[in-house]
Amino acid sequence: MEQFIEDVEAYATACGLLPTTVVQRAAGANGAAWQRWKDGGSCSMRTADRVRQYMADNPPPERGGEKPREDAA
Repeated sequence: MEQFIEDVEAYATACGLLPTTVVQRAAGANGAAWQRWKDGGSCSMRTADRVRQYMADNPPPERGGEKPREDAA
């Protein structure tokens, strides 16, 4: 569960979101659920899978100011 929390927090930071926003968008969980998870509670595997799938399907925007080359294919 610790790795899951770390992954969600890293993803949220990279996207400029709060972790509660990520889990709400991904699985309909609320801030209270996120806090329970952080306090040592656990979520179902189904919920964790939904959050991980959401993060995979919606990668954080690239940072660094470089635009991809248009001729790169």
